[in-house]
Amino acid sequence: MVNNLERHMFLGSNSSEGFFSYFQYILSQKEANKIICIKGGPGTGKSFMLKKVGNHFKEKGYTVEFHHCSSDVDSLDGILIKELKVAMIDGTAPHSIDPKTPRAVDEILDLAKYLDEDKIRGEKERIMDISKEVSLYFNRAYKYLRASRVVFEDLESLNKLALNVSKLNLIKEDLKHKLLPMNVSGVGTSRHLFATAFTPTGIETFVDTLYKGYNTVYLLKGDAGTGSREVLKYIYEEAIKRDLYVEAFHDPFIPERLEHILLPHLSIALLTCNEINKEYFKENLTDVELQIDMNTILNKDILNKYESEIKYSEDIFYELLSKALNILSEVKVIRNTLEDIYINSMNFKEIDTIYENIITEIMSFQ
Repeated sequence: MVNNLERHMFLGSNSSEGFFSYFQYILSQKEANKIICIKGGPGTGKSFMLKKVGNHFKEKGYTVEFHHCSSDVDSLDGILIKELKVAMIDGTAPHSIDPKTPRAVDEILDLAKYLDEDKIRGEKERIMDISKEVSLYFNRAYKYLRASRVVFEDLESLNKLALNVSKLNLIKEDLKHKLLPMNVSGVGTSRHLFATAFTPTGIETFVDTLYKGYNTVYLLKGDAGTGSREVLKYIYEEAIKRDLYVEAFHDPFIPERLEHILLPHLSIALLTCNEINKEYFKENLTDVELQIDMNTILNKDILNKYESEIKYSEDIFYELLSKALNILSEVKVIRNTLEDIYINSMNFKEIDTIYENIITEIMSFQ
């Protein structure tokens, strides 16, 4: 099984369906020794604490997952210390998390109690006004993402007219026989996350930290509607039938679709270069030797027939997507003013003591 010491990903993403969360997949209750839910407002040190604890255990040689925030890629929403089966997670909105098995597994770390209440009360009206504006801008971004999805589905439908389904099925079967055991032997397990997210700094992906060290890496390249997602879904379902563990990384644009899948126990990664992440793979295509160009199974005559319509839909799609990303960048600016209020009201000296106590508690699970 592949075991990278440092992995980066997202537990949630801004999407065409609003904020979409897979926070429940950071660590299962059954497997966990401890899940620490951090509460507190913006700017109260949640991300700072997560980074500090994560880096401590990474430097000690443990495998650490760093789960980034899709609303601020430089901040963290959670960490997982794999060998110790300990997770720490930001439990505040929009991904509010509460203990499911209090004290036996979960505990709450409330950083808000180290805020100067008098200072915060004095900023009540300003905080409420800024929070309302943040919600307004998030909702605007989601509207543009929804609008871009409508256009994307039109683009996808045009390309699908040219899709050779027989050749698509051959690719599915060929990959199944190359990658998976023959016997269908049970029901496997899966974990669901995001490798890519829509953020205030644009489309960000950490896929390079995920497939590093894998023996077999396939990249499916193709435009909208060329069948790469169907291939991933098929291989995912066939892997589950074979009692395999699958890491399923979802599309941040349409979360029910898959972007990549990893089969850690077989050291196999199946990736897609698609309309969302293609800028990353333009610069990193040489990293992946095994590539399948899904555009080659499209009928060129049909594509030529709808060429102008395809180009128009593609341009509108990216224009709407770009507008959504620009609005998200404005959200970040507004949220920074909110964070400043809380930072100026926070007693950060207490954080150092809390940090030492957390390290001691986590180390007890060695």
